[in-house]
Amino acid sequence: MSAIGVGSAAGGAGAPARSRPGPPARRRKRLPATPAERVLHWALVGVVTLVFAFLVIPIVIVVLESFNSADYLSFPLEGWSLTHYRRFFADSAWVDATLLSARIALLAAAIATVVGTTAAWGLARGTGRGKGLVFALLYSPLVIPIIVLAMAYYFTFADHRLIGQWQMVAVAYSVMGIPYVLVSVSSALQQFDPELENAARTLGAGLPRTLLRITLPSLTSAISAGALFAFVIAFDEAVIILFVAGNDSVTLARKLWDSVRYDLTPTLAVAGTILIAVCVGLFVLSELIKILRERRERR
Repeated sequence: MSAIGVGSAAGGAGAPARSRPGPPARRRKRLPATPAERVLHWALVGVVTLVFAFLVIPIVIVVLESFNSADYLSFPLEGWSLTHYRRFFADSAWVDATLLSARIALLAAAIATVVGTTAAWGLARGTGRGKGLVFALLYSPLVIPIIVLAMAYYFTFADHRLIGQWQMVAVAYSVMGIPYVLVSVSSALQQFDPELENAARTLGAGLPRTLLRITLPSLTSAISAGALFAFVIAFDEAVIILFVAGNDSVTLARKLWDSVRYDLTPTLAVAGTILIAVCVGLFVLSELIKILRERRERR
């Protein structure tokens, strides 16, 4: 009653209380840049342009080279042709190498996703004192030189006669993919409210059902991003495969390495273009998943 009375008194009899719009906010006047600020601005623009050109121009040249009509690598192009694409897909060695790379990358990404997600959730919900040590061990493949990892895999697999088995190659690559999944999911778990899990458990849901219905759906974007990174690492990495693949397991990266040494043709550029297309396609797929998830959460 007192509130209604106050409103009536302020706005008149029967009129709702309205707040008067304040004066429009004045825009802060931008001060003109000093000569030193202009020099710094254009210096930064120049550095960013150079870095962008250094990253993008080689990729563009590789893509253009794949359409070269010449039988050898040359730039500028002598003409436009799809001859080398036809040669690539007609050569069983290139096709088999591409399919083997995809198979290894899929298995490696699956292993890295399961292990990395489980480890991230365990570290986030665990209370032990060794969490920092466990995180450092799982993260260590990112800081250890790849050549050292490759030598370690070689001596381990050679002692057990596992050199040349594509499944073991996938296991080796999954170790490199685990840190990407671990970091991605750990960051998402820091923003995830654990009270949602407690509420589900209080209402009678078991731990597996809570993970499947509450936790994992909230981490879909982070898990998919980590899995895509693990896939890309396993698809195009060339050092480990030289040590542990033996003579029978020839992936696309190893075929590229061998062809650079013995056969410099634009078919190499076709293989490189396919690698670029896979990476770009996965990045676009990751962004689409993120956009679709954001739209679903807004509904």
